[in-house]
Amino acid sequence: MSTPSISVIIQTYNRRSVLEEIVGAVTRDPYPHEIVVVVDGSTDGSMELLERLAADEPRLVPVWQENRGQSAARWTGIQRATGDLLLLLDDDVLAGPGLAAGHARVHARVERAVVLGYMPTRTPSPRRPGDYTTLLYGEDYERACAAYEADPSLVVTQLWAGNMSLHRVDALAAGEDPELERHVDRAFGLRLARAGLTGVFDRSLRATHLHTQSAAAFVRQFHQQGRARHRLATMFPEYVTAVDPLTEVPGFVKLFLPVPGLLKSAVRVAGAAHAWGLETAGARVLRQVELGRGFRAAAAQPAK
Repeated sequence: MSTPSISVIIQTYNRRSVLEEIVGAVTRDPYPHEIVVVVDGSTDGSMELLERLAADEPRLVPVWQENRGQSAARWTGIQRATGDLLLLLDDDVLAGPGLAAGHARVHARVERAVVLGYMPTRTPSPRRPGDYTTLLYGEDYERACAAYEADPSLVVTQLWAGNMSLHRVDALAAGEDPELERHVDRAFGLRLARAGLTGVFDRSLRATHLHTQSAAAFVRQFHQQGRARHRLATMFPEYVTAVDPLTEVPGFVKLFLPVPGLLKSAVRVAGAAHAWGLETAGARVLRQVELGRGFRAAAAQPAK
């Protein structure tokens, strides 16, 4: 049996500051036969950087598109790629040595699989105000990994991409939803679950997540996730239940629904005072409030 070819796909938006490091980690690996990087309308010189790097690396394929979002950029890369296998990496995920070959080895023993590698979050040190965004992200990610090990079916039904691979034919059959702002990974996984793919999580397929996020982006993310959660329940009712995120939270959390700005200010003040415990606790409440606000906003809209 011939060795399957593998294409690495990275979609990127305004991450020039780390893009050379991210791409360099992949190009040092001789296994991929191409590295497709889709620049989603970046305005920071990312395309120019990639074109310069591609002059010395024939496997590197920079692709430009107008800004259309993560899902559309990934779909552009999937369509452009030519490999039998696709390794999909986020633009802030630093591949470890031999990552592509490791993914290929798993696919050699498991048919029609979605393979997730491990990408622990780099912990900010020393801690600074606002670092709760990365610390909470890391906590959530580690919980997801433990859940994958307990129940591998969750790999596809609760997909957390960033370091994942699958056969190109399966990705093309699943398609993408370019209109979804958040939970695009989970929607992709649910389409793959419908198509009958199985999930594999393997901690030996290691990368490092160089996660950063502003406080404003944190709030925006969870509001959009709340809206997307409602939409996923209508798109995939066999997998997702339309449960209001505020249904089972303590009553005091709901008090902040009409005044989220007050909660944002409290988190900011706690961070400025280096009251890390209060900053993190407030951010957890803020996250739940924004999920609930987004979900309820989506539920209040008339069905299309």
